[in-house]
Amino acid sequence: MDCKTNPKYVDNVTCYVKDLGGDKSHVQMDCTLLEPLRNATTRIKLHKKDYTDQYKPFLVNVAFKVCDLIARKTSLPYGLVMWRTVQMFTNANHSCPFVGHLFARDMVFGANNLPSSIPLGVYWVTITFLENYAGGSKANYGTVNWYWEIMRPKRKPKKNKV
Repeated sequence: MDCKTNPKYVDNVTCYVKDLGGDKSHVQMDCTLLEPLRNATTRIKLHKKDYTDQYKPFLVNVAFKVCDLIARKTSLPYGLVMWRTVQMFTNANHSCPFVGHLFARDMVFGANNLPSSIPLGVYWVTITFLENYAGGSKANYGTVNWYWEIMRPKRKPKKNKV
C-alpha cells in the first residue's frame, strides 16, 4: 500500500499495512487536510495482474461524488462498498465537508466486502480523491494504491487421533 498526496492540500501523511500474520492485516492511515474537502469526488480503478505479469484494467473504473453518496443522493454499488468499509474504521464517517486530521485505524478489507464471483488473482486498486470547484475545475488531493491477492483459504492440517 502506498499513498501519494498533493502537498498543497494534504500534509503529515502516513500510510501502511500492519501484518498480523497469516492472511490477516490492518491498514493504518493518517493525514491532515490543509484545505477542506467540500465537494469531493472519488475515482476507483481496479487492475488485475495477467499471465504476462502486467496489471490490466479489470471491471471497475468509476467516479462518484462522496458527499452525494453520504447524503444518500446516489447509490453506486462500488461507492457503497467503499463507504461501508471506510466508515467503520475512520473518523471520516460523517457528512461533508471533511476538514483537519483524518485517520483510518485497523481497517480490514475482507472477502465479505467483495462479490463472491470475483476470480482468484493479484489486484491493484487505485483510489483517487478530488475536490470539485465551481466552474468545473478539479484539484487532486491524493491517491491511495492498494495491492492485494485473492486466493483459496489455507486449510489447517487435521490432527491425528491417538
